[in-house]
Amino acid sequence: MMRWLARAALVLVVAASSAAAESNPATGSVRAALGELRLPDLDGHTVTLSSYLDQGPVVLDFWATWCKPCLAAMPELNALYEDLGPQGLQIIGINEDGQRNAVKVKPFVRTQGIRFPVLLDLNRAAQSRLNAPALPTTLLLDRDGNVVHTSFGYRPGEIEQLRAKIEALLAEKPAE
Repeated sequence: MMRWLARAALVLVVAASSAAAESNPATGSVRAALGELRLPDLDGHTVTLSSYLDQGPVVLDFWATWCKPCLAAMPELNALYEDLGPQGLQIIGINEDGQRNAVKVKPFVRTQGIRFPVLLDLNRAAQSRLNAPALPTTLLLDRDGNVVHTSFGYRPGEIEQLRAKIEALLAEKPAE
């Protein structure tokens, strides 16, 4: 009986994740939503998320210090940033630890060796507005602010799919 309930719960979670991905309002352009989102960086400076779009494709990675799958993805995101950042890729970590634990994030980022910029979503406005229902959620945006890839959770090796999509975006010439 317990196994059946566990399987039924797993089916419901998978179905809900699939439905969220299919009905995700973050598909299409999110440029307007990004322009309205201003988040503090780890030094307390306010950053507008849309400012990153002009520099190239953007990966937004929603994560938290307590999220084990988030932490498993960090080394792969770091490697991606080091490899493709010089070509124009922007990776922005959006931390979801909240106001209570915000002071812990900067030392955590330093000890983990995270090299890409990290912003604090203190009131979860970005997570809500960009429909990131789970952690980690990773969005790949093209230069126009269109979501071209979304992933929920972490699976080893999935970064190669993301890399291929990023490389294709980097190969495109920016509109003049």
